[in-house]
Amino acid sequence: MRSLAFLLILIVILAAVIGPQALFVVDETKVAVVTRFGEPRTTIKRPGLFAKVPFAETVNYFDKRLLNFDAPAEPLLTKDKKTLVIDVYARGKIVDPLTFFRTLTTESRAQDRVIGIVSSELRREIANDNQSEIIEATREIIMNRVRDAVSPIVREFGIEIVDVRIKRADFPEAIAESIYQRMRAERARIANRDRAEGEEESLIIRASADRTAVEIRSEAQRNAQIIRGEAEAEAISIFAEALEEDPEFYRFQRSLEAYKRFLSSNTTVVLPANSDLFYFLQSPEGATAGTDSQ
Repeated sequence: MRSLAFLLILIVILAAVIGPQALFVVDETKVAVVTRFGEPRTTIKRPGLFAKVPFAETVNYFDKRLLNFDAPAEPLLTKDKKTLVIDVYARGKIVDPLTFFRTLTTESRAQDRVIGIVSSELRREIANDNQSEIIEATREIIMNRVRDAVSPIVREFGIEIVDVRIKRADFPEAIAESIYQRMRAERARIANRDRAEGEEESLIIRASADRTAVEIRSEAQRNAQIIRGEAEAEAISIFAEALEEDPEFYRFQRSLEAYKRFLSSNTTVVLPANSDLFYFLQSPEGATAGTDSQ
């Protein structure tokens, strides 16, 4: 009876000691490489509970999610011998855990190795473009070229590069202020040019509008003069017809108009007896209405 109890106690102790060494869990975010005395034996990519040989086998876990390889910002020389401070990072994932373990062993070593490869390729690509081109136009192209260049290299380590991105591309602090001043001056020059072109266009539009207004007024005056001349001609024609029908009435009307002009208040008129104008101031019997008229 004592022997059985001792055996049970021994089994429990061995289970407590050996159990954690014989079983291991692989999380859904991890992959595992099982090594025996340092040599890789098995790769596990699915989550679950697994067994291993206690004390002889070791489990090495690696993240199967995207890894971020963030390179430190460093000054790089462009094609036109100018300096840009480039901050770049790459994203990739472990697609072959066994190759990854054999070549790099740990994720920290992978960080150093991949960052070195990306930085080296970036330095080569930056040297192929001018500073202004990198800032304004070719950044996306450079990132794609670096990604395509480093992908087959890091693939040999069991890593697949998904993307390469430039976080920032700045001027060195020593020359940044002078460059900003030059950029501001250039923008001011462009603004002044645009203002001058706008003013010139404004003057052209105003001149065209003034010319159009003058042409419209001239045309209106010409039409008015034509209409006025036609009206006067028609009036003369009407007067002429009226004169032909009753010359005496026309003579009387003209005399009345003359009286209206010179017979104003307190006016004394002296006319000869045979004056045509005096004719209409006589009485019907031919008697003189008066030589003097007030």
